Amino acid sequence: MGTRDEAIAAHRRGDLVKAERLYRHLLRAAPSDAELHYCLGLLCFQTSRARESIQWLQQALALAPASGPTLQLLIRVSVETGDAEGALASLDRYLALHPHDAGMLHLKGQQLARLGKLRDAERAFFQAAERTGEAAMHHDLGLCRQLQGNLPGAIQAYREAIRRGHDHPRTRLWLAQCLRAVGRIREYYETATGATGDALNDIELAIEAQTARRYVCDWEGVETNQPAFMAGLQSALKQGSGASIPPGILNFMEVDEPTIASAAKKYARQLATAGDALRQKLRRPPARGDTGKLRVGYLSTDFFAHAVGFLVRDLFACHDRTRFEICGYSLRHHPDEVQARIREGCDTYRNLAGKNPEEIAHAILGDRIDILIDLAGYTSAAQPAVLAARPAPVQISWLGYLGTSGADFIDYLIADDVALPEELAGDYTERIIRLPHFMITSPLSTSEKSPSREALGLGNDGFVFCSFNQPYKLDRRTFGAWMDILRRVPGSRLWMYVPDLEACGGNLRREAMRLEVDPGRLVFAGSEPMAQHLARMALADLALDPFHISGGATSVAALYAGVPVLTLRGQSFLARMGSSINSRLGMDALDCTTPEQYVMTAVELALNPAALAAVKDQLKETRRTHRFFDTGAFVHSLEEALRIAWERHAAGQAPADIRVTDSPSG
Repeated sequence: MGTRDEAIAAHRRGDLVKAERLYRHLLRAAPSDAELHYCLGLLCFQTSRARESIQWLQQALALAPASGPTLQLLIRVSVETGDAEGALASLDRYLALHPHDAGMLHLKGQQLARLGKLRDAERAFFQAAERTGEAAMHHDLGLCRQLQGNLPGAIQAYREAIRRGHDHPRTRLWLAQCLRAVGRIREYYETATGATGDALNDIELAIEAQTARRYVCDWEGVETNQPAFMAGLQSALKQGSGASIPPGILNFMEVDEPTIASAAKKYARQLATAGDALRQKLRRPPARGDTGKLRVGYLSTDFFAHAVGFLVRDLFACHDRTRFEICGYSLRHHPDEVQARIREGCDTYRNLAGKNPEEIAHAILGDRIDILIDLAGYTSAAQPAVLAARPAPVQISWLGYLGTSGADFIDYLIADDVALPEELAGDYTERIIRLPHFMITSPLSTSEKSPSREALGLGNDGFVFCSFNQPYKLDRRTFGAWMDILRRVPGSRLWMYVPDLEACGGNLRREAMRLEVDPGRLVFAGSEPMAQHLARMALADLALDPFHISGGATSVAALYAGVPVLTLRGQSFLARMGSSINSRLGMDALDCTTPEQYVMTAVELALNPAALAAVKDQLKETRRTHRFFDTGAFVHSLEEALRIAWERHAAGQAPADIRVTDSPSG
């Protein structure tokens, strides 16, 4: 009928039908021949019969457990058919026999990462990189560390991958994202703008480069590259699939609201697909008994001394424990006083830093949360894939991301009438919960040690305008208005927050010179702890709000320092935070509707000490008595909205807009 040599020869020349017939005939005579089982396994794989291939290969291994070629082929079949668990089982057997095979260690890391087992994947990638030092292994090690939030480690690995020749645009993109997140702004700018690629073919690179230019106030670079960037963005949004465009970062660009909403909807559809797959893996626990209390979970990346953390610090302890149980889910672990206060205010607090979406969703499901409030949205280090898996029956977006998610897995968004009036909410997919004000505040304390103006470079006289907003919130239009104000107020200074003076300060000084303002009138400040920041900020006379993205926590800090905030009412949620605050406080004179009015008001207050004193006296009295500064009053309004949202869900009704007004005592 034929010999082994004839069968193998037929296999090698591609006569697979004859080869298979001969293999099967030979196996009937020699059923314990491991090589014949291997050959049939290979042939079945080559003819797209993966399941049958695996069966033959497993039989071959039963006969020859130490066969490297059989294990390698079984690994390959499992990988190419998407069976990561099966691949790992075979990889472990292979590596027990060949522990120094760096290629297989690398492959093991990839399969572990596919299953979301990132800590184990990192270990495998590290071992593989140690053995051979191949650039691709360092790259995958960097990505694995980035996904776990180990950004310094990711930066080190990405740099090593580039040094070893893996200078791929994706590597530089991810390196740039890590540098941005840790605040290494000059390196971030150089990496993001130096990555090769163009806006039409790689919109993610173009977005990161434009963002980097905004971080260092390179407005000339922004304007030069904006046409190509917008063309690439529109092209990417028209594609049915392809580039992932996180909408959060588009908020920093000069991109209109409908385009950002379109990007959000596309991104949400991609998340929903991943969420559907994740939901199939989750085991839903049995329903808990009725305790008469709503179980509310808060998911955040910012439970520490961060803008959001300072705002919500006292929120959790203020909840009515006769009606609510509170769970906090922290996606970043930064032990400090703010995080300790938040932890103490929760009935359950879970540190989920470095966990994958499946693990996070599992934790939330296990706690049987009724309402999940997401404080991160599409911001850095957020985990929107968790919400896409629907771990809670009612899901709400609030505070951390001020825009539509574009997702059907987010039921509500919390706002107010000024921040998000009905005429600006047409592109929002969520139903809107409108509270008396959407911004929460927690009391802030100032340091008893107050620095002098002279020590801070502000001079002993002259009017001091300030902006402690992040530089990426600024643009040429805003800065141009500020320079116009300085030109009209002799001797005045503009005191600005600049976290990286080397990267940003020179650009701002050059722009001031271009606008015929002495750059010496710009005074730059770095970061300080909140108590010291409030003490120094009290030396300013008037805070100036940016136009495109107004201040939120920054403006609240100014108010606690006794410094009024001048704002321009924009046409988006992000551009109306300051207006929402001033309107709520009754400080309507500081809520401007045109840039011209904004400049004129700033100049009038600077040149009229009595007018400024009256505004500051009003702010002082407002801080003492107004509900805006009453955390408990805010929580009472929030709880009423949560009650209504839950009652609708319990009655089987779809989400609907909710409005909560002040109680008569307010």
